[in-house]
Amino acid sequence: MNETTAIDRSGLNALIREYGGIDSFTTEQAVNIISEIFRIIRDHGKNPEDRAEFFEGACRIFNVECINKADYSHGKYILAPNHISEFDGLIFGTLIPNTMVVAKTDWGENPHLNEFLSKLFQMTCVKRKDTASGMHVMKSCIDHLKNSENGAVTIFVQQTIADLDITTPEDIAIGVYHIAQKTSAPIIPVFCEQASPEERTRVVFGEPLVCDDKDHFGRAWLDAEIALRDSLTDPAARAPKLCEKHQKPISQRAF
Repeated sequence: MNETTAIDRSGLNALIREYGGIDSFTTEQAVNIISEIFRIIRDHGKNPEDRAEFFEGACRIFNVECINKADYSHGKYILAPNHISEFDGLIFGTLIPNTMVVAKTDWGENPHLNEFLSKLFQMTCVKRKDTASGMHVMKSCIDHLKNSENGAVTIFVQQTIADLDITTPEDIAIGVYHIAQKTSAPIIPVFCEQASPEERTRVVFGEPLVCDDKDHFGRAWLDAEIALRDSLTDPAARAPKLCEKHQKPISQRAF
């Protein structure tokens, strides 16, 4: 997309306002929002069904600025970003070619939504608090990495949208640790400000996470994320705007 061409985000902003914010829309509402994103990208001369062109367009729409981003086009990686908006999967699913995203079940089961998402990345879906579902997702991620020369999996280890300040080490899913052990893929912590069509969205990439004990993984990931967030200055990282459900501590939510 031409960097000098203005983007009309009014339709997208209207949908976000109508649906109650950037962190709280349903899968059917997501269909309308993603359709609008596709339209904006297409109107600017790019193909939104092409992963790289979609990522370029999404970065323009959400004012994404990547900081300390390495070349992830070769090799295998596990991206472990914080989860702070419904747009996180779109950004981190298209950042690296051949990515599999761990998504919540209702996103994976919506055929209208999959018409868009299946063009951009692979998905494996998890039912929260379900052991069998978690084991299936781990196997899918391991198989994806083992069967790929280059590629990635994106896993939101908080398992839900939440500010880091209300996240505890006990909230963090440790399956990503086991995936890394089985595949030797490095875990890359990433801090992302809440995606915004109106403000700059900074995405900070960290060094591969070093953790030799699964019981310490939650603390290691959370410490890395907070350090990445605190590295943003002038201005400091934006505080997320969250709906009432997502303001509750994760342990107090009914999934």
